[in-house]
Amino acid sequence: MLLALTPDSRAPSSVAARPRSVAPERALMDAIRSGDEQLAPQVYAGLLPTVHATLGRVLGSPCRGVETLTRRSIEQTITEISSHPSPWVCKLAAWATAVSARLALDVLRSRARSRGVEVSWGDTMTQASGDDPRTGAPGSAIDRLRWLLAELPLQQAEAIVLCDVMGLAPTEVAVILGVGLEHIRRLLCAGHERLARSLA
Repeated sequence: MLLALTPDSRAPSSVAARPRSVAPERALMDAIRSGDEQLAPQVYAGLLPTVHATLGRVLGSPCRGVETLTRRSIEQTITEISSHPSPWVCKLAAWATAVSARLALDVLRSRARSRGVEVSWGDTMTQASGDDPRTGAPGSAIDRLRWLLAELPLQQAEAIVLCDVMGLAPTEVAVILGVGLEHIRRLLCAGHERLARSLA
């Protein structure tokens, strides 16, 4: 079922395609770290597609409050890049994906807590969007998977979303989250086991 949320191999994704060359990528990161406001439009334009794609894949689309989540994702991405000693180790899209996915998971977990029920597949904040299996309609198997992810321990859910759903490499995720590669692998293993039990 995780494959239904993963990027479509027939279409370029914001993370996998990575059309920018190394020089502009590094220039944007340097602009972020130095607070260069002249490049702010380019920074925003560079982050926006990835942020939208990540929020849509994790939460479903359209999603209420997406404008606020988009703004928060971009602001938090800039903050994390600014404070990291060597952010250019990972692509700009990887940073935007990680931050957006984390905020999206927070939304899913908040919805689950507010309902106060063990199982609730229908999501009144997510509406059907055609027959796209990557998004899922309310009450669908994809919607169920979102709720199961929300019930996982946060670090396990984050590792699964970033690696399995959004296609980031475990090495990238380890750098962005500031943990060791083996820790990411353990999180993925534990998360996969819990999901398998829940889906059985």
